[in-house]
Amino acid sequence: MSAHNYNEIRRIIFSTANNPNKGFLLAHEWLDSTYKSKLGYKGYSGLKAELNFYQRYGQDFKLTVAGDMGEHADFSGMYGSLATRFDVTTNIDYKKFSEYEPFMGNGISYKIALYDKTNFEVIDVLDLAFPNCQWCGEHEIPFVALLGENYNRHGMPLMHNDQPTFSVCIGCQSLRELKRNIDFIPSPSEYFERHAMGETEEQRLKSTQQYNIEQYKYFRREFTDNLMGIASHSYHMTDRKGDGYWSLNFTFQNRAVSDVLPFEIECGHDI
Repeated sequence: MSAHNYNEIRRIIFSTANNPNKGFLLAHEWLDSTYKSKLGYKGYSGLKAELNFYQRYGQDFKLTVAGDMGEHADFSGMYGSLATRFDVTTNIDYKKFSEYEPFMGNGISYKIALYDKTNFEVIDVLDLAFPNCQWCGEHEIPFVALLGENYNRHGMPLMHNDQPTFSVCIGCQSLRELKRNIDFIPSPSEYFERHAMGETEEQRLKSTQQYNIEQYKYFRREFTDNLMGIASHSYHMTDRKGDGYWSLNFTFQNRAVSDVLPFEIECGHDI
């Protein structure tokens, strides 16, 4: 069945459900008798799950049926106080984070409603890609830190830098190192100072941001498609005596998780 024909049947079913003179009873009847054979098993199962979800949670989640707008969602609504898109499925194994990523990061969250023939389980899309923190249960999101150049004990530069990959919990902000790369890849501040000379400050900032994006693409290809950011490591003074703290600061974040990632993560000098 073509996408056009499927969407036309879907429109008819939900228009029927929303019609006070017809309602869900007739929508289910038409779906089960008139359209089941036309849709095929997969199309029928999916649309039946959508209709059941809409009937059960339409008022609770303030659901609106999404049209064929390329948003990768079946409904829009509210989950608690958050504007949310809902994607209904009968098989979570077919869902990939990469399919949702292009649509995320604009202030609207994504949830997956998994239907198991009797009940729905509402799952956060982040569950598809990111493990849960052992301490608080929130998601751990991986990123790469581009550290400054390494020196030997005599203070001589070694012509290489460390690039550790960490995961950070978006709840308790605990850090866990996953991998460490060593190569001559300057930190963002080193690039700004050394590799963009002769430009205005605005041009240097733009060049450095492009550098962050290029490194993000490189490490994402080398490590994991679920890598979500680039960070630098720096010391922040809090008084005139030189007291302060070290932190990892994001210089690039994938917009898919920019709403949940912290900008700064306090850490030690040696990481």
